[in-house]
Amino acid sequence: MFLAKQSFLSRLPGAILLLLVSSYGYSLKAQSTIGMSGLLNSSSAYMAEDGTVKLGGNILNKALTPNVWNYHTINFFGNITFLPFFEVSLNNTVFDLVHEGRFNNVDRSINLKLRILKEGRYCPAIALGSNDFLTTSTLINSGGGNKFFGKTYLALSKSIRFKENILSFHLAYNYLVSDFLTQKTPLSGGISYSPSFYNKMNIIAEYDTNNFNFGANVLLFKVLYAQFLMQDLKYPSAGVHLQFNIK
Repeated sequence: MFLAKQSFLSRLPGAILLLLVSSYGYSLKAQSTIGMSGLLNSSSAYMAEDGTVKLGGNILNKALTPNVWNYHTINFFGNITFLPFFEVSLNNTVFDLVHEGRFNNVDRSINLKLRILKEGRYCPAIALGSNDFLTTSTLINSGGGNKFFGKTYLALSKSIRFKENILSFHLAYNYLVSDFLTQKTPLSGGISYSPSFYNKMNIIAEYDTNNFNFGANVLLFKVLYAQFLMQDLKYPSAGVHLQFNIK
């Protein structure tokens, strides 16, 4: 009797978790660490459904940020897809949180994504995006100053469904418009996999122009989104946000 009860209790958290995740009706899209829909630290052509609002943040390892952050930090963001083909976010990355032991200041960056082509049966989704868009008025030149995350990109994404599993392929061409970012190659991309038995989870492997990263994300309680990643397969970062639809 005691063993049967113990066995039941040990399985209960997993059963509740599976129920909560599978009850959500929307398809799950990954969220990049800058507060835009994407992979982990790389861009994709996907975005959330029209009317989706996201409010949250990330704990960032210093390996994930430009070199001006030579300490671990956090960011927090607000994101909205207010047209079926247009997404915008305001991202705030904290200065000196660990280095000075206090909240000192934040860098604000506005990020945009415009879907050029919707995914079809044979064609991929195509999107044009710009990170740190309004620091300067140009998409093609470095803004200097505090344009820490400046990047313009063209991204392609395509998903394949088989037996309720979803396997997605992503590729992006990145053009830096920042004096603080570096890249070994302008190409980035990756693969995301959503298993049929747990289809509100994404398992992601990517190359972000500098490093190979691995991570996963999951949607819980219909509105709570959590993500974990290993930058360069050894530096951990994590994030969480609330996600809901206003339409």
